[in-house]
Amino acid sequence: MPIIINCIQGTAEWYQARNGLITASLFEMVVAQTKQGQKTSKYHAVMMKLAGERITGKAVEEGTTLAMRRGTELEPSARQLYGTLTHTKPECIGFVLADDRRKGFSPDAFIGTNGLLEIKTKKPEILIPHFYQKSFPEEHKAQCQGGLWIAQREWIDLMLYWPDMPPLIKRAYRDEAYIRKLESEINHFNEALEKMVQQIKHADTGFGMRIKIITKGQENAELREDVSNVLEKPINKEIGKKAGSVLERRRVIRQPTKTKRRRLAPRLKMPKR
Repeated sequence: MPIIINCIQGTAEWYQARNGLITASLFEMVVAQTKQGQKTSKYHAVMMKLAGERITGKAVEEGTTLAMRRGTELEPSARQLYGTLTHTKPECIGFVLADDRRKGFSPDAFIGTNGLLEIKTKKPEILIPHFYQKSFPEEHKAQCQGGLWIAQREWIDLMLYWPDMPPLIKRAYRDEAYIRKLESEINHFNEALEKMVQQIKHADTGFGMRIKIITKGQENAELREDVSNVLEKPINKEIGKKAGSVLERRRVIRQPTKTKRRRLAPRLKMPKR
C-alpha cells in the first residue's frame, strides 16, 4: 500500500519527504530517448541531482521560474473550479510514497477513492491546440500513469487551465502495459542511481584516503582517525631527498664579466668639438 504523507507541498517537510527520490514529475526524463535509442542528457542530470541529495541529505535550492510560480498561484482556483464542474470534493495530498520507498508522487488532489487530479496551467496559445487533439497529451503521460502506479488508483483527470479560458479536462485510465514498461525503467534507474551514490561515497580523493560519510549520531573520531593515519605515513625517502634538494637551492646572482659589462654599458654620444 502507498504511504500518504500529510504535508503542504513546497514546505521543508515536503522537500525532506521527497529528498533523493525519483518522482512522477521526472518520469518523462527517465523514459525519454534520443533518435539513436540512447538516454538523454536530462536523464543523467536527474540522476546526478538525486545522487547529490542522497549523499548530502538535502536538496539544493534551484529557485522557481515564472511558469512554476504562476502554476502554484493558479492551482487553488483551478482545483476549486474542477470540484464545481464535477460535483466532487478534491482532497489535497502532500506526498505519496510508494510502498518500496524508492519513488514518490505529489498529486494535485485525490478524487474519491479511485481517482486523481493533475492540473497544468497553460497559456491560451498553448492551451487552444489541445482542444483539437482527441488523444491524451503525450508529454504528460509518464507523470500521470506514474501517479496511478504509485498511488494505486484507477483513473486520473488532467485539467488544462487558464483564467477566463474554457477549462479542458482529459481522463486517462490505467495503462497496465505502459505501467509495466515504466516500472522496469524506474527500477533500472534506481539501481544505477544507488550504484552512483556508492561510487561517490567511496571515491578516491587523490590523497590516498577514502571519503567516509558520517551519518547523523556517529562521532567524527572515525574520520579523524583515517586522516591521522594518512598524515602519519612515512614519506618516501627518495621523494624526500628530491624535495630537500630543491628547498636547499639558492639563487646565485652572478656578477657580469668584463666583456658583458662593456656590452651592457650604455653608449653615450660624445659632443663634437
